[in-house]
Amino acid sequence: MIRLAVDSNIFFFSLKSHRRDVNPRDVERLLRKLSGDPRVELFVPITVLGESVIESLLGEGGGEHDLSELYRLIGLWGALDLLFLYPNDVVAAVCYQLSKRKEERDDFRLNDTDLVHLGYALAHEMDYFLTEDKALKHVEPYIPKKAKLQVIGLEDVRNIT
Repeated sequence: MIRLAVDSNIFFFSLKSHRRDVNPRDVERLLRKLSGDPRVELFVPITVLGESVIESLLGEGGGEHDLSELYRLIGLWGALDLLFLYPNDVVAAVCYQLSKRKEERDDFRLNDTDLVHLGYALAHEMDYFLTEDKALKHVEPYIPKKAKLQVIGLEDVRNIT
């Protein structure tokens, strides 16, 4: 079984994209295909849900996302066969270690939210973390060598099933 955690930007890309290489309909079709694949389990850290909701609520004041997108996301989430990653002691310990490593490396490419999403994926032993966040392309030094987690993008995910 392939255990795949999904980042919030993938969900937002299923609604709209300013990038030429990302077609929202293709992203939604991909999510639905992954959700229906018996070899794949789609997971979402609850922090991803929280980030999506907050970005939509803040967007009402002129940000990138808005409430209509939140309603569309809720519809999509309801249509997908999603499993959720909840906090526990292991998540807390992993997130703490990631934070310490970031501090030691004086690395400002990754924000705290990125590290928490990554921490959930590591703690829950995901095989993949699907994101288009360019900052998360620099996480190799943060992932322990014994961990099986790979951070992948939309192009990469097509090759895992």
